[in-house]
Amino acid sequence: MSMNQKLDTSLSLSLRLSEEERMKSTLLRTGYQRDGKLWRLILLYEGSLEEVSRELSFFAIPLLGNFAIIEIAETKLPALLEYPQVLYLELPGPLYQEEITGMGASCFSKRPFSPENDSDGTLTGDGTAVAILDSGVDFRHPDFCTPEGRSRILFYWDQSLPYDGSNRYRLGHIFTEEELSLLLSGAAPSGAVAPSPDSSGHGTHVAGICAGNGRASGGRNHGAAPMASLLVVKLKNDASSVFTDYANLMLAVDFVVRCANELEMPLSVNISYGSNDGAHNGSSLVERFLSEVSFFGKNVVVAATGNEGLSRRHSRVTVNPGTSRLIPFRISPGEQSMYLQLWKPYAETFSYGLFLPDGKEELIVPGTPGLSRFNREDMQLFFFINEPGPYQPLQEVFLVLLPDTGRQSLASGQWQLRILSGEKQSVPVDLWLPSREATGQATGFLEPSAYGTLTIPSTAKNVISVGGYDSSLDVFASFSGRGFEFSQPSAPNLCAPAVNILSTAPGGGYTVRTGTSMAAPFVTGAASLLMQYGIVNGQDPFLYGEKIKALLQKGARPLPGFSVYPNPSAGWGALCLKDSLPSGILSPADSVSQNVP
Repeated sequence: MSMNQKLDTSLSLSLRLSEEERMKSTLLRTGYQRDGKLWRLILLYEGSLEEVSRELSFFAIPLLGNFAIIEIAETKLPALLEYPQVLYLELPGPLYQEEITGMGASCFSKRPFSPENDSDGTLTGDGTAVAILDSGVDFRHPDFCTPEGRSRILFYWDQSLPYDGSNRYRLGHIFTEEELSLLLSGAAPSGAVAPSPDSSGHGTHVAGICAGNGRASGGRNHGAAPMASLLVVKLKNDASSVFTDYANLMLAVDFVVRCANELEMPLSVNISYGSNDGAHNGSSLVERFLSEVSFFGKNVVVAATGNEGLSRRHSRVTVNPGTSRLIPFRISPGEQSMYLQLWKPYAETFSYGLFLPDGKEELIVPGTPGLSRFNREDMQLFFFINEPGPYQPLQEVFLVLLPDTGRQSLASGQWQLRILSGEKQSVPVDLWLPSREATGQATGFLEPSAYGTLTIPSTAKNVISVGGYDSSLDVFASFSGRGFEFSQPSAPNLCAPAVNILSTAPGGGYTVRTGTSMAAPFVTGAASLLMQYGIVNGQDPFLYGEKIKALLQKGARPLPGFSVYPNPSAGWGALCLKDSLPSGILSPADSVSQNVP
């Protein structure tokens, strides 16, 4: 058996390239450390890793389930693949940020929040934990402090700081509530380390929607769960860019779930990051991990569907038997690298061609698994065709374009991929380019599909995937990622306000942002309130996980423009908290929460 079947396509190709070639690609260098030629990878395993890590002298961080993040020398990878405990290895692909209005539209009360009013039975998230896995949070913002000036953040893991030598993940610095409160009061020891700034403001904004208490606005601009406790992870960025990766996200999820279990608190996790790298069918290791995490403790994971709806980064075409199909796409000027992923049924045999922007020559590629490489017009072109694996039934065709030595960017203009079909049947083929945050504005397919534009990990089976709508107009947001058109939609599950959302900003004030990143935290906060009612208040100890999803879908209200629910755009409709609560719990609607967004 070929050990390459234990590698995902991106990793398999990266290992075949020189270091110089690998480092030109954002995707192919993810997880690679030039110093020491080490790889940081996602591993699916069975049994124990102790013997393997001891014999090969590499570091492994076991996660919940049979997943691990490992750090291993490249020279030891062939030996690692020989061990039966090792089932599959993946490159930790890049993740990008998805860029208080909306409270009333989501059936939360709009009345100002005050902690003194928590005694009247309204839901505030008290007794639950909300996890923000993002660009960090301004822990000094008044909305994340108690009236007494203490931090509402129970643990803050800053992955971007130097390793503090005290955590099992060998990454960053973990602050406790006590340490944060001392920093807030000015009583921390001289020279004490503090969390690094949230330079983008993305995480601070998301946290305010989830759980800000509105103290900086006199209680007006509070979030969905203003008395929930916070668990914050600032995700480590790539050293040369602004993205994080799947491995950092998986470590963060593992950390907050373990923390919540030790604290015996129900947990809602917010993920407002996404990527186009994968088959979008739940088969990648990060998707599988997030689905399995729901079995550990009482938690729910919420993920934004991304802003790829109109980005032109996805195309779905039907290829008919015995025909040739051209798929045109454009590359922006100045792109330093580019890749295209094509996913197809393995049963159908294709061959491929590629026309460069001048259109004079077609590069011919057979449809058999393997690597084909070309040098044209000061560029290097790699066609890698993989076989299906034990965790992925589709066949992936992976095209990578890199500038040749001495060049800084690719040839811009219109390219064309040609697919020549076999003789069996008409089959759909899905193609993705990197997400819009990773490419120039002009890059995209000339015949795009708005469907199939959910970003990973919102495609994971057991997460709650949240799209966006404009609550001021009560219309679906055209930029919001959508599910596949001609299949029973499993995602998105519902949508929430995503346009011109007012929330917390670094420095102590508020600002407006737009994107599905802003929609997901409305649902994360709503999940916190449902778990407070069910678990903390003792009304339903099983109100978490998929049951939360079911209640939110049941309570979602219709949006104008859609006649069928669920649908691949809005799912089951727009978030409506009061209708998601079990019948007869709180009535009238305004009593649902004067502390909810």
